[in-house]
Amino acid sequence: MNRKRTLCWLLLALAVLLGGCGGKKGEDNSYTVYYVNSTGTRLLERSYSPKAQTFEEMMDELWEQLLSPPVGYLSVIPSEVGFNGYERGIDALRIDFSKEYYDLSNTQEVLLRAAVVKTFSQVPGVVKVMITVEKEQLLDLEGQPVPAMDANSFIDTKEGGINSYQYATLELYFSDADGSRLVKEMRNLHYSSNMVLERVVVEQLINGPEEKGANPIFSGDVRIQSLYIQNGVCTINFNATVNQQPTENPPDPETALYAIVDSICATCDDITGVRFEIEGASDQKFREEVDLGQVFVMDWDYIETREMQGEEDSVEE
Repeated sequence: MNRKRTLCWLLLALAVLLGGCGGKKGEDNSYTVYYVNSTGTRLLERSYSPKAQTFEEMMDELWEQLLSPPVGYLSVIPSEVGFNGYERGIDALRIDFSKEYYDLSNTQEVLLRAAVVKTFSQVPGVVKVMITVEKEQLLDLEGQPVPAMDANSFIDTKEGGINSYQYATLELYFSDADGSRLVKEMRNLHYSSNMVLERVVVEQLINGPEEKGANPIFSGDVRIQSLYIQNGVCTINFNATVNQQPTENPPDPETALYAIVDSICATCDDITGVRFEIEGASDQKFREEVDLGQVFVMDWDYIETREMQGEEDSVEE
C-alpha cells in the first residue's frame, strides 16, 4: 500500500513539473516573443503559445521562434552571431554567444539583450538571465561586467513602441520603518528612449522598494496623469489615489513627498525642483497636511545617514 501511495505521489509531482513547463503563468498559456522592425531600431512583440513539455523543449522552441520571425518582423539575432548554448542554474539562466556578439552596434546589442532577457525570463523557474560571450560575462562599453537581468531591467512605454534603450542608475528613496526618514535604494535598469528619466524614477517609486528595511510611499492604483519639465522644474500630475496612505507603516506626508523630490533631484542632473498637482490642481494639500502650492527642492535632512557614516568610517580605516 505504501509503495502504491508513493508511486502515485511521484507520478503526480512529475505531471505537475511537466505541466509547469508548458507556458508562462497565465490563463492563456501564451508567451511574448520579441523581434525588431525592418530597420532594426525598435522592438516588436508577438504572442506565441508553446507546445513544449520540458524545460529543454521550451528553450529549443523559444529559440526557434526568435530565429524565425513572422512576416514584417526581423530577428534580433543577426546571422553572424552564433549561439553557443545555455546553462541552467537554480533560478538563473546563462545564455552564451559567439565572439561576434561584440561586433554589434550599440542599438543592436541592447535590443538583442532586451529581447532575449524578456523572452526567456518568462520560462518557469527562470528568475534572471545572464548573457555571456565565449563563456565570459558580458562587458558593457566601460568594460564593466553586466549582471544577470530580468524583465524589470528593461522599462518600456506603450506609447509609440521602443526605439532603443538607455541605461540608468536610479537613486531612489523610500520610507524607513517609522515613516519619518528616507532610506536609499540604488536600482540599475534600461528604459525606453521614448520615456523621460523623471517619469521612470516616479514609476519605480510607485512600484515600491525591492530591498529590506524600506517601505513604500504609495498605496493603491497611483497613476501619473502627466509630467513635464520647464526651466529645471519637473511638474508631476497624479490622480487622486496619491492621497491614499499605505496600509502598513505609512510614512509622514512630508516624508512621502520628499521621497519623490529627493529621488528625482538626485537621479536627474538637470532638475532643480519638483512641483506637484493632483487631478490637475496644485491649490490643495497632500494627504491633508502639505501645501502643494510651492516648488520643492532637494532636502538631505530627510535622508537616513547611517549608511553614509559607515562608508566614511571604512574609508578612514
